[in-house]
Amino acid sequence: MKLGYMTNAFGLLVGSGGGVTSVKDIRYETICDDSEVIKRIAGHGFKSIELFDGNLERFVSDPDKLKKILIDNNVSLLGVYVGANYIYRDALEDELWHIERTAKIASSLGASHVVLGGGAVRASGIKDEDYDLLAKGLDNAREVVQKHGLVASYHPHLGGSMVETPEQIDKLFALTSIPFCPDIAHIAVGGGDPLEIVKKYYDRIKYVHLKDLMNGEFCL
Repeated sequence: MKLGYMTNAFGLLVGSGGGVTSVKDIRYETICDDSEVIKRIAGHGFKSIELFDGNLERFVSDPDKLKKILIDNNVSLLGVYVGANYIYRDALEDELWHIERTAKIASSLGASHVVLGGGAVRASGIKDEDYDLLAKGLDNAREVVQKHGLVASYHPHLGGSMVETPEQIDKLFALTSIPFCPDIAHIAVGGGDPLEIVKKYYDRIKYVHLKDLMNGEFCL
């Protein structure tokens, strides 16, 4: 088992401006000095890190720079987190393009996991067919991630995702066999019992986000 830490705990989370007009450019990014944050994480004894796709993107033109940062701090890149809408048919092709591009870069840097988040909520609300669309989109995403030798896992996420509650998790997982990345705190805030959900889907858990809560707020 590998125990790591996410760099997103060290800065403001934003989205890429390019994603406003081009779906292929949608990504998460933590505003931070990646090198300094990785050094801090390593200083606390962690040997693995997870990055957002937007932070990984910073090193696309010079991946050796990130390799050197990892080597200098004696840590490895364990996984990369990527979000997408999945339910808009015309946009899915570009979303999968971005996911595969991210997986390819992550694989070249030694990562073994891609964490998939998302499932858009329409202005009119969630439609029943959206769970079928999300499941099919995740199955497609899993395929492109596996092409590069990585494991893809789905992360139910609060704040604008159509999979937040235990009932929504069950509804999605009845339609897809994608591995599960439970986030203990997100499950709790979504009204679930983290232990019971972990027990229920234990066989498909390949990756875990271990987060705590204090006064209803996430503790990273």
